[in-house]
Amino acid sequence: MKRAEDFVPPIWLAGSLTDKIWRMDDIVLKDGAVSAQMKLIAYAASPSTMYPVAPAHEGGPERMLVAEGNPFEWNPDPSGGASYWQGGVDLIDESNCTTIYPKNIAERTVGEVVNTVECHHSGFCFFSVWKFYDDSLPLPSPDCLHWCRVSSMNDPSSCVETAVMKDDLGNDICHVDGRGAVHGFKIGKDNSDGSFDMFLLYTGKGTFDKGDSSIFKLKVQTSVNGQVTTMMSERWGEDLWMKSVGQGHSTGVDHAWVDDTGKYVWVGTFRKMSDGIHMLEYDTGKLVHSIFGISDLIPKKYLYTSGITGIGAWGQQGSVVAIATCMEFGQQFMGGTSALVLIDISGVSANATVVEDMATVVV
Repeated sequence: MKRAEDFVPPIWLAGSLTDKIWRMDDIVLKDGAVSAQMKLIAYAASPSTMYPVAPAHEGGPERMLVAEGNPFEWNPDPSGGASYWQGGVDLIDESNCTTIYPKNIAERTVGEVVNTVECHHSGFCFFSVWKFYDDSLPLPSPDCLHWCRVSSMNDPSSCVETAVMKDDLGNDICHVDGRGAVHGFKIGKDNSDGSFDMFLLYTGKGTFDKGDSSIFKLKVQTSVNGQVTTMMSERWGEDLWMKSVGQGHSTGVDHAWVDDTGKYVWVGTFRKMSDGIHMLEYDTGKLVHSIFGISDLIPKKYLYTSGITGIGAWGQQGSVVAIATCMEFGQQFMGGTSALVLIDISGVSANATVVEDMATVVV
């Protein structure tokens, strides 16, 4: 819970290369500097994103679904030795680590490289399987977006049913040459007909300039008999790459956050011609604001946006965007580090057009 003196509520942090998950509490901003308490809460195999789950009992500790993905398979064990697993989705609590995906025992033994996990209150969770080299090397199976009907939203300890998600034409939502695969995604608002929106962020090629980027907005319906149907799919947010990068370059879309008003979607991008976060209209995909400069926060290193969430909305008191960062692949092995970036978006006018001069960045 956020205290009155806190700058932001507690934050979970995933260290993909260290196989650790931390929690930051008591995050206070004073005189332009941030202080916090940081505690190691779990070990996981290359954790990427987390989804919160209610405690198992009243007053109990928090739980989480964790998307894990390590295409190199080697995962050091904190007690010694190592395990060999590509990843999956685990439910982590105070005493257990329960793998709910892959569901098939044979596939679970090897694992799959999962990037993003998020759930909908209808009882379904979604996982994106995305390897950054999917467009670069031949693979035995493509990266795909999967759905899972969980045993219970209050205790998602198993997938009762799971399958690859299909688009509105009945095709599997999987890797396509020239488009890539679903890297991150974000569940949006519920609609009056019982459906809900999803934003799929496609990325192709593990590169930091040219490559493939696109976003699709889906209208999705779930049913009590375990079916997931994509009712509509449309391109969304094309304004982003048309205005932020030149021809022949790519933005590299990563993850997204829908603000508390439901009017805007913030999208993170990681490629060098457009490294930053961008605010787009939810309904139209029109680009409203961009914030750049993330890549320059650590001297002589290329730091890029690798995760995004937030509280509030642009121009509302107490509103902050939190950005997880990572270094260009290879730099981590030469004294690499990264930063949690907090951007105060509350002290600006809702009609502001120049972001760089108005949003306070705290590292």
